[in-house]
Amino acid sequence: MNTIFMLSLKSALREPFLLFWSIEVPIAGTLILGYLVHQPDYAIRITTAMMAMGILFYGLTTTVFSLLAQRRRGVFQLLKVTPLPLSAFVVSTSGAGTLVSLICGLLVLTVGSLAFQIGLSPEALLMTGLVCLVAGMGYVLLSFFVSRLCRTEAQTSITANLISMSLLLLSDAFYSLDAAPAIVIQLSRFNPFQWFLNGLRGALLRDYLQWRFSLFVLAGFLGLALLLAIWSLKANDQR
Repeated sequence: MNTIFMLSLKSALREPFLLFWSIEVPIAGTLILGYLVHQPDYAIRITTAMMAMGILFYGLTTTVFSLLAQRRRGVFQLLKVTPLPLSAFVVSTSGAGTLVSLICGLLVLTVGSLAFQIGLSPEALLMTGLVCLVAGMGYVLLSFFVSRLCRTEAQTSITANLISMSLLLLSDAFYSLDAAPAIVIQLSRFNPFQWFLNGLRGALLRDYLQWRFSLFVLAGFLGLALLLAIWSLKANDQR
């Protein structure tokens, strides 16, 4: 497992999309929007939004292409005839991806906190890291399932973008949903990305009740994503 973890970590760090979508875009968006929009508490809103967006894009834009390439090379088929349990492979691979996404999120948080003087106590940092860890692993595991749905890079790009943009638009990452249609508000309550945002804001604002409940919902999302990931590897692959 350690070997797979290290190989997956090195592969993840070499991904060309990592620097742009999970680091450069979130940091630039945080600084630009944070300085342009002069509203109370918007600094925390945009910082948490860009953190969550970077982790989401890593899981559903960067990781999914890597998994599709492995699937097309027959790596997952070979796993079925090796003594290594599929669950061990999933945990090792997703663990490496989660570590990278966590680092990306903390980089965005560091820049945002320095630029907008957001107070970060050790407790708030620990709470934020725990939310990023659970949500990040959930999105990385979900990418296993998404990669199985696609046959080509074009299909993968379309599917990943549709899922990512749907999660973003059905949340209050960049704007309030108070005046949104009722159907949008209802859908946002089932949106794991919205609970990710709630957990981050709860951590930074010391809202312990919101943080705990968001973490509970994200843990459920993580469990569902794990089941889908294992199923996607066990299912007969006819590609």
